[in-house]
Amino acid sequence: MDKAWKIRTATLVSGLALTCMLDPPANAQPVLVDPADMGYWSFTSASSSGAILTNPPGYFGGMVTGPATPPLGTGSAQLELAAGNGAGAEILANTNYAGTPLSSLTALSYSTYLTNNAPNGQQFPYLAVDIKGTVNGTTTYDTLFFEPPYQTTSTGNPLLPNQQATALDTWQTWNALEGGWWDNDGYCKPGTGVQTLATCTTAFTDPTIINAFGTATALYSSVLPGVGGLQLQVGFADASDAFNGYVDALTVGINGTNTTYNFDPNPAPAPEPGTLALLGTGLLGAVAARRRGRRGA
Repeated sequence: MDKAWKIRTATLVSGLALTCMLDPPANAQPVLVDPADMGYWSFTSASSSGAILTNPPGYFGGMVTGPATPPLGTGSAQLELAAGNGAGAEILANTNYAGTPLSSLTALSYSTYLTNNAPNGQQFPYLAVDIKGTVNGTTTYDTLFFEPPYQTTSTGNPLLPNQQATALDTWQTWNALEGGWWDNDGYCKPGTGVQTLATCTTAFTDPTIINAFGTATALYSSVLPGVGGLQLQVGFADASDAFNGYVDALTVGINGTNTTYNFDPNPAPAPEPGTLALLGTGLLGAVAARRRGRRGA
């Protein structure tokens, strides 16, 4: 093996290492959402009528450590309503999926941990998706809900996959894409109880995710101006209820490309000196290879 071939091989390896660091493969690394970089996510508190509240007492939404061992990282997103505030809601919402057709969803799952839902005894952190479509030639708005307590054959729809029963003080993961949904405006028919996303939107032409549009309509009671169309929530129940739940590892798949969100209180650590040195080596190798190429030409 001649010396020039060895140099080219070493340069190629360095370049490949650099490429892998700069361009990780799709679906490989969860997206970290922390207080220093929330991205398209934000916490919102709402009254029972859907009006936005500013730092109300008895409401809390934020990134925290734990509880127990979260599915990803060291923390999760906490959604809490103190007793007496259960008619309102604490919400974590994403604005980046506005304009996404529901037909393009290929994955939708998340994990929950609940320590308190008394005296309600039932509600767990749930998904809400705001949509817009055409029904009989009229632009129509609706909200779809996925709730973990309705995902067994005895509590939900026996024709849908039988997911686990809800439990306090433990992390559980829910497949919302294959689970049962209900909606604000009664389109989840035929029959009663939860239905598939497809059944809930059969009446709609091209149902699409939208961000909350800020104006109530005849078929839509929530207001929530500026709130993203993909939401994780607790609340909108009875005023006497209290909720303390946590969510993590939300995965959203669009046309086969999955994004998993890691909710965590801690920002990403700075690169180790060794990593920086390797990055510098890769850059130097790439530059050297290009210079040699020019001389050779």
